[in-house]
Amino acid sequence: MKVETFLNVPVDVVTYDDIISQVPMYIEENRQMRITSVNPQIIVDINKYPEVLRYIQEATFRIPDGIGIVKASQMRKGKINARLTGIELMEKLLMVANETHEKVFFYGAQQEVIAKAKENVQKKYPNLEIVGAVDGYTKMSEAELVRMINYSEAKFLFVGLGFPLQEQWLQRNYNELNANIIEDVGGSFDVLSGCVKRAPKIYQQLNLEWLYRSLSRRGRLNRLVQIPVFLWRIRREKIK
Repeated sequence: MKVETFLNVPVDVVTYDDIISQVPMYIEENRQMRITSVNPQIIVDINKYPEVLRYIQEATFRIPDGIGIVKASQMRKGKINARLTGIELMEKLLMVANETHEKVFFYGAQQEVIAKAKENVQKKYPNLEIVGAVDGYTKMSEAELVRMINYSEAKFLFVGLGFPLQEQWLQRNYNELNANIIEDVGGSFDVLSGCVKRAPKIYQQLNLEWLYRSLSRRGRLNRLVQIPVFLWRIRREKIK
């Protein structure tokens, strides 16, 4: 698998099929696959969070979750020609879990959000078993939560605490987790619950989903600045 590096952050040249095709092997061999999303915001801010950089460097798959990554690769005549979104990959993993009747665990978001996401996912994928859905504000200690996840025997673990909390939590705990397939999913529980809508299809098709999210959700307007800052830094690095 080819890897491209942007400001010292590795991103894989990978497709959804590349990842999904390996899931049965990881489960059968009882190995751990860690999938993490990389976007311009993460790369621009990564120097603030060295533990997140370590997590990304050591992950099994680092997916290009942002059109800014694609544009940066094109600037360098690289091989990343399409973005992979965390929520679409999550849906594909849930389909696998549904087909194979596997156990799934959710961690993150607000209590009412994670409960609704669990309800909606269970209706859509009736053959998988959601063995846990813990909100991101739980009073449990990390050790207690890890024990709960392991006791549930979940093969799939989805962590949606947002950047950088989800990556930090996983960096501290992945060695103790027994789940085979682990993905950090950002705000995907908000979408799966119906509390937040995905961008309209036209935005998705034009690779402007980031713009829709930035304009429609408070606290995300800074992302409008981060993509051009990221591309400017990539261009400056290329000139050097």
